[in-house]
Amino acid sequence: MVCAKTLVNLLLLISGSVMTMAAEKRGSFILQTPERGMRVKIARSGNGVDELIEISEHAKPMRPLWIKRTKWLPVLSARGSVTRVIAGTPGQLQTCALESIEKKEHPEEIVVLSDCGSGHLKQTLTTTQEPDVIAVRVDFSPHSTIAIRSVEDRYTFAPGRTESNTLTQGPLDFVWSQNLKNEPDGLMPQWTFKSPAVMLQRGNIFAALMPDLSRSSKLPLSFDLDVTSEAKPWFSYGSVPSEPYGHSYFRRAANATLSSDSGTIEYSYAIVGSVQPLKLGYRRAVRRLWQTMGHPELLQSPDLQRNVRRPELVLFDDWRHDVWVRYASQVYRHVACRTDNCGTLMSNRNYMGDWDRTEEDAWFNSWFQSLRTAYGWYLYAKRTNDKQMEKNAEGILSLALQSPQQEGAFSTIYLVPEHRWIRDDGWAGFAEDYHAFCMSWTAYWMLKWAEDLTPNRRNEVLAFTRRYGGFLLRHQLKSGVIPSWYDSDLKPRPEFRDLNAETAGSALFLLELGGITGDKAYVDAATRAMEFITGEVLPRQLWWDFETFKSCARKNFDFSDPITAQYPQNNLSTIQAAKAYLKLYDILKDGKWLDLGTRVLDYLLLTQQVWSPPYFDPKLLGGFTTQNTDAEWSDARQCYAAVLLLDYYKATGEMEYLERAVAAARATFAVAPWENWAHTGYKDEPGAMTGFHWGSGSAMTSIEIMSATLGDAFIDLSRSRGVGFNANSLRTLNVVGSLISFNVNAVPELKGVHVRFAAANPNVTYRIIVNGRQPVTVNGDELSHDGYVLDLAASQ
Repeated sequence: MVCAKTLVNLLLLISGSVMTMAAEKRGSFILQTPERGMRVKIARSGNGVDELIEISEHAKPMRPLWIKRTKWLPVLSARGSVTRVIAGTPGQLQTCALESIEKKEHPEEIVVLSDCGSGHLKQTLTTTQEPDVIAVRVDFSPHSTIAIRSVEDRYTFAPGRTESNTLTQGPLDFVWSQNLKNEPDGLMPQWTFKSPAVMLQRGNIFAALMPDLSRSSKLPLSFDLDVTSEAKPWFSYGSVPSEPYGHSYFRRAANATLSSDSGTIEYSYAIVGSVQPLKLGYRRAVRRLWQTMGHPELLQSPDLQRNVRRPELVLFDDWRHDVWVRYASQVYRHVACRTDNCGTLMSNRNYMGDWDRTEEDAWFNSWFQSLRTAYGWYLYAKRTNDKQMEKNAEGILSLALQSPQQEGAFSTIYLVPEHRWIRDDGWAGFAEDYHAFCMSWTAYWMLKWAEDLTPNRRNEVLAFTRRYGGFLLRHQLKSGVIPSWYDSDLKPRPEFRDLNAETAGSALFLLELGGITGDKAYVDAATRAMEFITGEVLPRQLWWDFETFKSCARKNFDFSDPITAQYPQNNLSTIQAAKAYLKLYDILKDGKWLDLGTRVLDYLLLTQQVWSPPYFDPKLLGGFTTQNTDAEWSDARQCYAAVLLLDYYKATGEMEYLERAVAAARATFAVAPWENWAHTGYKDEPGAMTGFHWGSGSAMTSIEIMSATLGDAFIDLSRSRGVGFNANSLRTLNVVGSLISFNVNAVPELKGVHVRFAAANPNVTYRIIVNGRQPVTVNGDELSHDGYVLDLAASQ
């Protein structure tokens, strides 16, 4: 039986070789990945060369052709030359004449040589161990007398597009670029490479370009993408100079030229193509981005949280003292109120956007959530037994509960000197209107306070939040949507009345309220709200919240990008939706909600940075950008995403989520106290100083929340997974029965590592080996409750 199988496969190999040789005699060449996942067909066409990339309908190990033939599906193509060279003055597209095609083995690759008039072109295509990936390298050697404007590889998407263009169905089933275009010459340069990829999908056919950034390059690198302007969609990658315009857009630079120290213009990338679930091919790209970029860099970067301007701040305890003791004492103000114990940690903003006239204030909105920061402050005070700090932190809850309610709706900004409440942010919203997104996030944190920190105030909190919950139930529309803004008569504004993604934030609050009270009406309303998100937001990723249109990247509410067939979107609402799906799963125990939640989470992760670009001073791995019409790096919202990712790790056991959670939690500290880095995408400078609650205070709150689980390092014995959290990397973890061995690499300042454990058996005595030292014996009950403290000095 074994011999027969071997003979069959041998015949198959011979058959394949004969077919390949015949093709090569005709001047065409085939490069095929393992398991027949993808193949490239290259053939001479006139003076040029045509390329066709196909994917197998079912990528599986080789089997006899007479049992089942591989069905190949065209995914990408290029005619004449995949590489487009623009040269001369003015710039002209060069004709590249084929010189030779050569196929090599070990590794298996095809080399295409061409003469483009202005220089010599070498394109090398190589198979990889991944069945759906072809690696490409381009080397262009220009003639010294000719100005080279750009060199890029462009592929046409073979499945084409449809004529559909509604809010739920576009010309493609999925399209992605990190930033949008608002003119034909727009593009997505390296300044937008947070999770670098461009993607197209129609039906089950998915394709992506993903750059290889392992070699540092001074050349400008760019993606481009066009879905609608030509007969079929196309995307490209290569060396293309860009120039910024507007707030955060980029276009092809009209007069720039390329130059290289080596004299050669070179770049590398991967073509990813495979059959994927409808609209979900992006999840393949998300996994690969972390596997090839994020994971290796996380292991090499235990110092991610070291501050770029104050390098002495690196350990979480350094940050605790700087944030909770020094900084908090500077911005805390006592506020007179009925309970005689109200206070605020000021943001020092101006609610109408007059930044030259800052105000002593208290903000309870979706960005600057004082209750959340106070939650972290209280946790620190509890741990250090600082009763006055506890009282001050709780005073912020007291102030929030003083907000006047109108049939449940309430104001979210307090001006301290004027003793006056403002309904909403007048710069990024409508000052005279109530804003459900901000009210729901505030009410959610009221409930977290009552549930986790101050159960003695449960009745007071529930009285307030029930009134607000009733308001939402009364104003939810039949579709499930919850309008965003309400005027003084509590009538919804037209903006975001019938369609918005902020509905997810209100669903999250209603689920929390329903979980605490046991009132099914709140859960039912939240379920309808998330069904609205599923049916109306997810199909074309319409993540519309206030920040999408009303922040610094301002645009009309009807703006869209007709060139790439994408809508503007912002990830603040995406974060809330992922939280709401997970909460719905926790309450209803229906796996479909967890599945939807991971889909949304993975989409959110396309806005997480999977590397630290060498052209920026801070380490930026793990940080988050904001939206596809802005360009900042490491924005403070990553503190929200960090806790969310940890929660999803607990629910799914996916190690990638745990690692991404750690990277996100560290990211703000590298750029603090500013809200982000390189706000316009390309300038190596800090962003704006927007306050305690969108920077070090909000980031430190995430650390306090996560440290209870992760300690300085964390090992999950049930899953044999582990990760360093506080300025260290945990590697080579091996769990065999009661033996636990691992290595720790830490910054010099970290002298001891408190390792927390999950799933330790209290009846087992464990042996722990760290950095090759002699085993240490620890009881499982002790590991569960206290963890294990590693003396790094002794282990070296």
